[in-house]
Amino acid sequence: MTAVFLISTASAQFDLQHDQSIPVLSSGAQLDLAWAGGANFCQFSNTDLDLDGRKDLFVFDRSGNEVIALINDGGENYHYDQAISEHPVFRKLRHWALLADYNCDGKEDLFTYSTGGFAVYKNISAGMVLDFELVDTLVRSNYVPTDANLYVTQIDLPGIGDIDQDGDLDVVTFSIFGAFVEYHKNLSMELYGTCDSLVFEVRNRCWGYFSENLNNNSVELNDPCNFNVPSPEFPQEIARLTAADRLRQGSEGPFPEERAAAHVGSTNLLIDLDGDAVQELILGDVSFNTLNALFNGGTVDNALMTGQDSLFPSYDTPVQLPIFPGAFYEDVDDDGKRDLLVSPNGTSLCQNYESIWYYRNTGTDEVPNFEFQRPDQFQTDMIDVGEGASPHFFDHNGDGLMDLIISNHGYYQSGGDYPCKLALFQNIGTATDPVFELVEEDYMDLSTSGIGNSMHPTWGDVDGDGDLDMYIGDLQGKLHYYENVSTGPVASFQLTTVNVPTQNGTAIDVGQFATPQLFDMDGDQLLDLVIGERNGNINYYRNNGSVNQPEWVLENDSLGMVVVTEWLGYQYNVSGYSKPFVFMNGNGERELLVGSESGWIYHYQDIDGNLNGIFTQTDSTFQGIKEGYRSGIALNDLDGDGLLDAVTGNYRGGLGFWRNVNVSVQEQEFNQFELIITPNPADDGFFLLLEGNTVPGEYVIMDATGRSLRTGPMTSARTWVERSGLAAGTYLVLARSRNGAVHVSKLVLR
Repeated sequence: MTAVFLISTASAQFDLQHDQSIPVLSSGAQLDLAWAGGANFCQFSNTDLDLDGRKDLFVFDRSGNEVIALINDGGENYHYDQAISEHPVFRKLRHWALLADYNCDGKEDLFTYSTGGFAVYKNISAGMVLDFELVDTLVRSNYVPTDANLYVTQIDLPGIGDIDQDGDLDVVTFSIFGAFVEYHKNLSMELYGTCDSLVFEVRNRCWGYFSENLNNNSVELNDPCNFNVPSPEFPQEIARLTAADRLRQGSEGPFPEERAAAHVGSTNLLIDLDGDAVQELILGDVSFNTLNALFNGGTVDNALMTGQDSLFPSYDTPVQLPIFPGAFYEDVDDDGKRDLLVSPNGTSLCQNYESIWYYRNTGTDEVPNFEFQRPDQFQTDMIDVGEGASPHFFDHNGDGLMDLIISNHGYYQSGGDYPCKLALFQNIGTATDPVFELVEEDYMDLSTSGIGNSMHPTWGDVDGDGDLDMYIGDLQGKLHYYENVSTGPVASFQLTTVNVPTQNGTAIDVGQFATPQLFDMDGDQLLDLVIGERNGNINYYRNNGSVNQPEWVLENDSLGMVVVTEWLGYQYNVSGYSKPFVFMNGNGERELLVGSESGWIYHYQDIDGNLNGIFTQTDSTFQGIKEGYRSGIALNDLDGDGLLDAVTGNYRGGLGFWRNVNVSVQEQEFNQFELIITPNPADDGFFLLLEGNTVPGEYVIMDATGRSLRTGPMTSARTWVERSGLAAGTYLVLARSRNGAVHVSKLVLR
C-alpha cells in the first residue's frame, strides 16, 4: 500500500463501520454507489432483501464470489447495503447463484452451485430478518433408471422456470456431454399437489430438439436426437421399457453415449418472448460474444425450437460482450415489467468496466421489447477501475488534504490487452469533510510507461530534497523509481530508474505482483522497503544508504513469517497476493495490515525490534472486512477526529470506505491531554499548545512515511517551533508527555 498514514492517539484501536456518506464526483455528477466495491462478472435476481415489500436486486459477482446487495429506492434508484451483502449464507456461495421461489410462498429461494450440481437454500425470512435455510446440499434427478445429481457445471447457468405451467419450478441445463439441453421436470405438483418440493425427473434429453454448434453460437434446429427418452414428457411409457430398450435408446444413466462431445459452457435463460406461455430460451456461449434467442414453436409439453436470433436483440442494439454473455430477466426500473440485464459469465478475459448491459422493457411483461440503455448499468455510479483496485493516499497537490490514487490490474480491451492505469481522485473537501473528485483517469499517463499490468505505487522522499518520490511495483515483481521533479506544490514525476537495483547491482525481484511500501522499519531515519507478492509473504529490503541515496539490501524474504495463503473452505488458496500497509499506533509502535487473495485482511503487531523474528498475528479477519478477493487497505484520518479510517480495494475494481467510530478511544485516551497546533496551516513556524493535565516532555515531527525529521523539548504547555528545513507539505506532530501519554496532530506547511 502507500506510505501515507496518520497515527491514532491510542494503541491502534478500531471500530470500522462501512460508510457511504463521503461524496465522490465524476464529470460533475455524484456517484450514488461510489463505495459499493465495483462490479465485474455479474448474475442478477430480483428479491426483497431489506424486507420492505419492494423487490431489490441480488447481484452475484463471479469475480471473488461476492454478493452486491442493491436496495431499490424506486425507479432506477438504488443504494448499496454492505451488511446484507455480507450475510453469512451469501459468503458460502461460489461460481453461480440465482434466486427463484420454488415453494410458492412469495419469497425467492437461493439456488447455487454445489460440486456436481446445485444446492438450494429456502428463504425463511420473517419480520425484518433476512435468512435462508439449507434444504438440499445436492439436488438429484431421476435420469431413468439412474438417480443422480442434477448436473450443472460451475461454468454453466441453468434455466430455472415453470416450463410446463403446472405451478412448480423446472430446470433446463446442458448435459455434461453433447450439445443438447436436458429438461428436468419437477414432479412436486404431480406427486403432492403442491409446489414446495424439489423432485426432478428427466423428461427430455433434447429439449427443444436443437443442438449447439461447436464452431459458433448458432444452433442446429430440428436435430433428430437419437438418444432421447421414449415419448418425452410421459413417464408411464418409460417405466414399461426393458433394460435392453433403455440401453438401445441411450437411457442407461444420466450421460448418453452417442454424440458425446464434451460440453464447454453456456448460459440459459428461460423467457416467454411472444406471450403464448411457451418458454423460449436465450443462450450465451463461452466462446462467443453475442446472445442467441431460440423461439419455441412447440407446446408446454413438447418444446420445439423453430427459429433463432443469433444477434439478439437484432431489432435493437445486439449484445456485444467479448466472451460468454449471460442474460437475466429482472425488473430494474421498478415499473412491474422485467428488463434485460447482460453480463459476462466468465472470470477472466472478459469486459470488466462496461460489463453490465441494460435493456429497458418498453413492451409488456408478457411480450417484452428490449431497448438498449447503457453498457455500464450501476458501474457508472460506482468507483470502478476495471479489475484489481488498490487504494493509496497521496497529497498530489500539496494542499494538506489526502487525495486517493487507485491502482488496478487493468481495464479490458479487445484482443486481451489490459492497460493498467492509476486513477486520481482529488480531495476537494475539507480536513473534516472530504469530497473526492475524479480528475485524472490515467495519472501521469503511466499506462504508456511500458511497466504493464498491476502497477502498485508508494511514495517517500528517497533523495532528501523534501518532496515525495514514487516507486512502482509491477506484475513481474520488479520496482521502478520516479523522481518528483516538481518545483511547486503539485507533484510531477520523471522516470529515473527502471528495475530498481539492490546494493550489489542486481534488480529487486520478488517473483510476481510486487506491492511495495516505503516505510522506516528500523527507526534509523531512512526509508526501507516492505514488498508483498503473489506467494503471500512479505519481503524486507533495508536501506543501507543515506537520506540522499538509498541502497537496498534484502534482509528477509519472509518478514515476520507473514504468509496470507489459506484454506478457503473448499480449496487451498495457494496464492496469497499480499499487500502490506505498515502504520504506527499512538505509542509510536509499528503495526501491519496485509490484504490477501482470499479477501480477508490480516493484522500483525510486535514488529519493533523484531524484524528477524515472528510477528504476532492478532487477527486474520481484521474488523470482519471482506469485500472481495485480492484485497488491499489504506488508513488515514479523513474526517479529522483523530481516528484512522480505512479505504479498502478488491479485484472487482471498486472501493469501500470504513469510518472509525471507536468511541472508547475518543472518550478515554483523548482526555489525557490534547495537542493544538496554531496557526495551521503554517508558514514560518507554529505553536504547540498542550491542554489537559500533563507534564510536557518532547515533540517529534514526522513525514508521511514515519520518518522522524525533528525532535525537540517541550518545557511548557506553549512551545514555538521554527519551520526551517521543512518543505511545504503534510506532517505529523507527536507530543509525548513525561508520563508516557501521547497525542498526535496533523500539520500543514504552506
